[in-house]
Amino acid sequence: MNTRRNFLKYASLGATTALTATIWDSISQPAASQGTIKVKLGAVTGINSIDVWIPEDLGFFDAAGLNAEVIQFQSGAKMRDALIAGEIDFAAQAPLHVYFSRLKGVPLNVVANRRNLVDTSLVVRSDLRSKIKAVSDLKGKRFSAGEIGTWSWAVSVKYLRQNGLTEKDVEYVQSTTTSTYTLLKSGQVDAAIAGAPDLHRLLKEGTVFQLLNALDPSVHKKYFGAAEAMTRAWLSHERITSQKPDAVKRLIGAVNRTFSYMHQNSPEQIIKVVGKRFDNSNLDAILTGLRTELKRSVPKNASISQTAYLADQKVFLDTGIIKKLVPYSQGVFDTYSGRRA
Repeated sequence: MNTRRNFLKYASLGATTALTATIWDSISQPAASQGTIKVKLGAVTGINSIDVWIPEDLGFFDAAGLNAEVIQFQSGAKMRDALIAGEIDFAAQAPLHVYFSRLKGVPLNVVANRRNLVDTSLVVRSDLRSKIKAVSDLKGKRFSAGEIGTWSWAVSVKYLRQNGLTEKDVEYVQSTTTSTYTLLKSGQVDAAIAGAPDLHRLLKEGTVFQLLNALDPSVHKKYFGAAEAMTRAWLSHERITSQKPDAVKRLIGAVNRTFSYMHQNSPEQIIKVVGKRFDNSNLDAILTGLRTELKRSVPKNASISQTAYLADQKVFLDTGIIKKLVPYSQGVFDTYSGRRA
């Protein structure tokens, strides 16, 4: 839990910045005046859902005409299953769940983009710097990402295979019950796929160095084949897009306002708003994450890039998690978010 002193340290940073008028206002205000629509939204815990906590805490959902109940899930699979079962209307999670579901005949859709870049790094323990200078040097080493079949695992396989290794060339340790931070800090693994806030705590403490940083444009292009990859999105079910389209429209309004807020305000101001949701020990790391990859990977608006959609999906195709591509026309509902190349 946060201490009052530590939270107030962040709460005192920066004054509230007034939002400039945007197209969002002309869309959302009439919707709000026409009565509210009740929706249930799914999100995972932690920094990856910061763009869900902001509109909840600042009232952007309410202003868009949504009576939104945010339900937290411990795993993406459970959230996807809740979306399929109709227990929630929208899910803030990886587009992977659309690919999985569509290939099994379940009509989930991406309705809004949430990220433009892969924001995880391949890190190695600092005490191994003299021994591991390239990905190929990881052969025989203890390596961790996440559960097999997840996004972080798929990224790790891409990194290994494009450097002449396979997942069988490393001793794989799943970071399920033990965090990536703990596995590296305790020396239980030699290398791992890491993202905020663990990444920044480890770097600040000198525990690891970055062997590959996907935010480097050349690295991103080499391993993911494009300048952008849509790694997180808002998902829904066809019963919502067909029966409650205005709910989708209002969600997009809140999403666009959230992204405008994130780009117009300092990381310190954002922490002032949502810092109470995070563990006290992670606040510095989360602030660093906002200053670096988060602001770079968060899009300007909810519009969906066909290139980024395919780049994300191809990671799972190349690693065998899915057997064929789900065409953009089937996996995406962009009536309100809009489409980019």
